[in-house]
Amino acid sequence: MATELPRFTLPLPVETFLQRHWQRRTLFMPAAARGLDYPDADTLAGLALEAEVESRLIRGAGDGPWSLQQGPLEEDAFEGLGEQDWTLLVQSVDHFLTPVSLLLDDFGFVPGWRLEDIMISYAAEGGSVGPHFDQYDVFLIQASGHRHWRIGPHCDDATPQRTDTPLKMLAHMPCEQEFHAGPGDVLYLPPGVAHHGVASDSDCVTWSVGFRAPDYRDLLAEMVAECLANQPEQLYGDAGRAPCPAPGRLEQNDLDNLLSASLGLLDRAQAARAVARWLSTPRQNGLDFIVDEEQIRAGAPDAVLVRHGGVRLLRQGDHAWLNGECWTLDAEQTALVDLLAGQRRYRNDQLEPLLTRSARELLNHWIDQGFFAPL
Repeated sequence: MATELPRFTLPLPVETFLQRHWQRRTLFMPAAARGLDYPDADTLAGLALEAEVESRLIRGAGDGPWSLQQGPLEEDAFEGLGEQDWTLLVQSVDHFLTPVSLLLDDFGFVPGWRLEDIMISYAAEGGSVGPHFDQYDVFLIQASGHRHWRIGPHCDDATPQRTDTPLKMLAHMPCEQEFHAGPGDVLYLPPGVAHHGVASDSDCVTWSVGFRAPDYRDLLAEMVAECLANQPEQLYGDAGRAPCPAPGRLEQNDLDNLLSASLGLLDRAQAARAVARWLSTPRQNGLDFIVDEEQIRAGAPDAVLVRHGGVRLLRQGDHAWLNGECWTLDAEQTALVDLLAGQRRYRNDQLEPLLTRSARELLNHWIDQGFFAPL
């Protein structure tokens, strides 16, 4: 059992990183992470068998052929893979394995709602997912083995893609930078930067901390659905209108009336609720997976409480949003919720000053629901 919990440390001031690199420029950070022994390959393979877990098994290298098998996988999927040119990807491992989620506390230099999940890959020598780009910020953390990274230019949806593979793979990727990552090395990539990582040896495990970048179209759809959910039917009316000069035209005043009445249904407060609900909903439901309390106690002996890795918690004004559900807070509960939302493990000296009667009742209820686990 691993005794050290995962940690990441920026090797430069936070302000410098945010100004120079965040969403702008690649940064390679040697030996910036530690405590990455768990999960091992067998644990990842076991997760890939679970119906609740999103996983992929990719085989191929170079020009191919490439194959993609979506999970959940069967046990025999790992038979006959050989010792080269395959990769197992397991998504949202932090949602299922709470010790993994504790790494996310070290990314508190951006708001918690910006964090998406931690994907972990296991690759045999030569294993890769091909040259590609992501639409979000990502920290690629080498846990074991070695991976060779080639970094290309910035890409967008117009960048040519290969059409002969089941993967989103660039047709051509000129190399602008190269890095060879070993255990503990971290590579930060802004959105859109082309990259191609290839396992240099066996037992190559890479953690991928991905960030949530809401699509404004999705947010607008959520807002509209929230605002219209309890709205009664409201039909257009034009009593007292002037005679129509040209029946084939859509006159500007009619158009303005239609737009004003329709957009008037979008209530800002209800739209804000929709956004908070969306941002507090985890990528996958991992609450059925128990918390490994023994491992967390071994790595953090002063902790008395831990947040389940499958929980997303935000405070917005006098409301707490926990996994998409809204809780109205009283004045005595807000300080506790700020603590619970701002980190993932808690010491007694942090909790006790905040546990008023109503705050304790709220916390006990969340513990009973499995959102938090005493240690």
